[in-house]
Amino acid sequence: MKLAIPSFQFRFVPSMGNVVFPGNFHPVGSQKAAEAMLERVGKADAPQGGNWMIVGGSGGFGSAARAVLGGRYGANTLNVSLDAQPTPESNNKIRKIGSPGFHRNLALERGLNARGTTAGSIIGDAFDPAIRDEVVATVRESFSGKLDGLVWSLAAPRAKDPRTGKTINSALKPVGQPLKVKTFTGRDERRGKQPEVVELELPVGSPEEAISTIFVMGGGIVRQWIDVLMAADVLAEGFTLYTISYRGNPLNAGMYRDGLIGLAKADLEFETAALDAQLQERVGGKARAVEGPAVVTEASGGIPGVPFYLAHMLDVMGDKFEDPLASMRRMFDGHFSADGLATDDEGLVRMDDIELQEQFQSELQSRYEAAAIGSSFDGALYDRFMSAYAQTRGFDIEGVDYQAEFDTDEVCGLPPSEG
Repeated sequence: MKLAIPSFQFRFVPSMGNVVFPGNFHPVGSQKAAEAMLERVGKADAPQGGNWMIVGGSGGFGSAARAVLGGRYGANTLNVSLDAQPTPESNNKIRKIGSPGFHRNLALERGLNARGTTAGSIIGDAFDPAIRDEVVATVRESFSGKLDGLVWSLAAPRAKDPRTGKTINSALKPVGQPLKVKTFTGRDERRGKQPEVVELELPVGSPEEAISTIFVMGGGIVRQWIDVLMAADVLAEGFTLYTISYRGNPLNAGMYRDGLIGLAKADLEFETAALDAQLQERVGGKARAVEGPAVVTEASGGIPGVPFYLAHMLDVMGDKFEDPLASMRRMFDGHFSADGLATDDEGLVRMDDIELQEQFQSELQSRYEAAAIGSSFDGALYDRFMSAYAQTRGFDIEGVDYQAEFDTDEVCGLPPSEG
């Protein structure tokens, strides 16, 4: 089937905190963006990466870590992620071509395999015990029986509890008292409506929602994975675990560190520290929680107030801003150096160190205070953020003709349809 997807479709959802809800994606653009990641990291002079697994390796920090590990350091990489696969028989054009994650995986694995590394994916729910069993079997069969490292970069909004079969949903809410967040509205040129600064109030999360959010985003599931991998004896001597966390900053603390997400991230950091002691004892390894910077990902557009912060941050930081690939490249350059990665007094790897510099945070604070409710939101800031967000869905990628048709089977790596 021939198909053209000329533009990014999205809408703002006021009832959810005016977050951005994407309506489509572009498979050619998603693949081109993944290929560009490999071009940016260069090629390994001499493979030194070993065998790494990335849980949540189809987007954001996960796909960036995979590109750096495989492309820059010659590591063999195994991704575990739950991405919609193409459904050729579907009449829905988006379901027919799958998801951005599927196409990032496709392009990354094609590029990494061409460089001589082993790169594959297991598509499934990380909370499903059967997926862990499949990983163990795959490591034994295709990755020399041992893993040298694991990057935990899962950003799932929900998870199925294997004990009950019920789906558990996380919640993006504050703790203790309602939270007012500044954000912006969308542009509607047909109606002459420009972006506007608005303030929305988010209700307090319940204790049940707190427990659910910790279940989905916390460290319990990481501990289960490490326990299974250790019991199966597939962790190499010196094995390293990196869990991607986020502490945020004073401007978004109500949503992040002081919110339900913050409770989950604190649990993730707690479990990571406990696993560090366990790994040291068992395999001479280590575990580190990585505090990532604020970045534009598919997930970040769906968190109340975050688009507003990111739109200003992109402008304030300028060329000092690090996207996921730049952040992961800097991190693994430190990991593979003779001195290793530095940590703070809590044992955390602070990849948010540049973002949190006083010069940037003070300017951001000033902008927040100056943004009056009901005033116009800077159109240039809006366009820059929306372009960056569109890129996570395969749009606004250099070298892609969005008016051109593509063959749905060919772009998905499927055999041509009969007739």
